[in-house]
Amino acid sequence: MKKFKKISAAIAATVMVASLSVPMIASLPAGAADITITGISTTQQHSFEIYQVFTGDLTGDILTNLKWGSGVTATTYTDAGGNAVTVSAGAAVDENIVTTLTGLLNAVGVVEHFTLAATPTETMVSAADGTATISGLADGYYIVKDVTNLDDQDDANSAWIVQVAGSASIDIKNAKPTVDKQVYDNDDGVTGDNNGWFESADHAINESFQFKLTATIPEDADFAAYEAYKVVFNDTMSDGVTFESIASVKVNGTDVPAYAEGTADNGYKSTAAPAQAGGSWTLTIEDLLEYDADLKDGSSIEVIYNAHLNENAIVHTATADNTDTNKNTVSLSYSNNPDATGAGTAEGKTPEDTVWVFTYEVDNTKYKDSVSAENALADAGFRLYKGETEVGLVYDAVKGAYRPVADGETAVEMKSAADGKFNIIGLDAGTYTLKETTTPGGYNTCAPITIEIKAVHEENAGGTAANLNLTGSSNMTNDVINKSGSLLPGTGGIGTTIFYVGGGCMVALASVFLITKKRMSKKED
Repeated sequence: MKKFKKISAAIAATVMVASLSVPMIASLPAGAADITITGISTTQQHSFEIYQVFTGDLTGDILTNLKWGSGVTATTYTDAGGNAVTVSAGAAVDENIVTTLTGLLNAVGVVEHFTLAATPTETMVSAADGTATISGLADGYYIVKDVTNLDDQDDANSAWIVQVAGSASIDIKNAKPTVDKQVYDNDDGVTGDNNGWFESADHAINESFQFKLTATIPEDADFAAYEAYKVVFNDTMSDGVTFESIASVKVNGTDVPAYAEGTADNGYKSTAAPAQAGGSWTLTIEDLLEYDADLKDGSSIEVIYNAHLNENAIVHTATADNTDTNKNTVSLSYSNNPDATGAGTAEGKTPEDTVWVFTYEVDNTKYKDSVSAENALADAGFRLYKGETEVGLVYDAVKGAYRPVADGETAVEMKSAADGKFNIIGLDAGTYTLKETTTPGGYNTCAPITIEIKAVHEENAGGTAANLNLTGSSNMTNDVINKSGSLLPGTGGIGTTIFYVGGGCMVALASVFLITKKRMSKKED
């Protein structure tokens, strides 16, 4: 009996806290006859099934005279002679079997070596304060199984726990991942520019830039319950964004390769199609433990991918409502309910995180002499420059405006249409110069126009939209006027000198003519 008590005490002292999604074992002290679970989500009610494994006599923290409970029907254990052990509710548990069970009563051991009854011994649900209590139970060991359906919910089931005998309180740990999406904003040389990774950015159409997805697995020892831990990034791009390529995937700074057919099931798998415009795609790491064997210390998974705005991007003007456009989101699916082998399935899902990308429009109308509809002037040619570099533009007939060129396209000179318009869509923030390069006959060439797009954009306090402020911008709307007639060169120019010299010569010739004519008249007299 001393040996039996020592073994029982060893079992009572065995404590294992696994995580996120399997049942628990609890022993009940004499007189308490209840189980209390704390640490449950307060936003999601959880349901539990309770299975009685053993009953016995509890003295202090030692359970003796073990008998099989009603919650299990079979075990894989064998006796000293190699014979299968028969499980029968109320039958005594052989002392040798108890010896075998010592050290094996843990999360995986219980799942692998016991068959649960078809009907649980008891059931209970959690309260709004994140606790669950069930009373009226006999002293013994119990499996408490979290059976809450949490598909696509940002929550996790509780874990198998071998509880110290004499304590009926279980504090579970439901740590769960978070995900964040950011977009890179380059230096546009204007005040208020973000310059780095933020929740919003501005870019030109067909300008390549990057998105960054970051999943954070919190520090929590309960991840030891998983033999595999799966994460899936669910990325959704607006119609105005085109996917280019995956730039990098890292776990705690270590590169993760792309999965290759015919190799072991490792690396990342992406469903994004080349040049995919808009829509959703996923990036999956089947088992995070291959890259971080000790998730209890926390992990960071970073995905960076290349993309660009396409011709379907929503553009922003100096006067229009510029909030909540070109939004792009990500959520994370993650293992939150491992099965009996601990193999994770991505059933939990975080809320979406959103970023916004802005691009801008400059509206131009060409007139002759003055601004009026009847004075619209067609066929004037213009080119746009950023510094000394021309911004390559093409005409988009669908949009009725010029936009930045894509790969393989040839830039053209902008021409004012019959209504005088030659609008430009899809520009980044910055300073530009609009130059007239072809002037209609009979009109003067207009002076270059400096355009400044100064944009301040940021996510709002609730994270539901991004606000844009274009205050300080100039000439985002332009009336470009050509005056009819010829423009004479200024004072001191060679052109005026020619007129002065020519006039002087004419006066001199006239004087010579008059003097000659007078002399001839005198001779005739």
